[in-house]
Amino acid sequence: MTVVLTEPEFAALTKLEADLMGTLAQRLQDVSDGTVREHPLFPDAYSADPEAAREFHSLTDVDLAGTKSDGARRIMDAFSAAPRHDWGPPWRRVPARTVEFDAELAHALLRNLTDLRLLTAERLGIEHDEDLGRPGEEFALDRALYWWLGETQEALVQALAGGLL
Repeated sequence: MTVVLTEPEFAALTKLEADLMGTLAQRLQDVSDGTVREHPLFPDAYSADPEAAREFHSLTDVDLAGTKSDGARRIMDAFSAAPRHDWGPPWRRVPARTVEFDAELAHALLRNLTDLRLLTAERLGIEHDEDLGRPGEEFALDRALYWWLGETQEALVQALAGGLL
């Protein structure tokens, strides 16, 4: 499967990945401090029992944060290593990067897109698919990114389900 990102999309992805890495680093700090709170990237296994939930997170969150971080790095490494080229129709060429994804890297991208979408949804206050999130112009870019991530996820799932990888 070939994935093409225009330079503005690559810049947006880079910022989202940096936000994700910051969230993961904060989670590791919270785990070491014992101040873990509920977060969409780290769901509670025992929501009715705060002590059991805290213990669960202390046992699982470091590995989960490491896995998420490794996936984000793999995706960014793939796009960062891709040479820039002109892409699009002759009347509207834009700088872009193209990466050929094998099945393993495509699954890593799918997991990473899920993390980025959850992070963006949290920022927007989105709790379910029909929710539009916080109103206002200051959230317009985050809303656009949220929908772009969802469309990209859907296209990737269809490619994986259709055996294109």
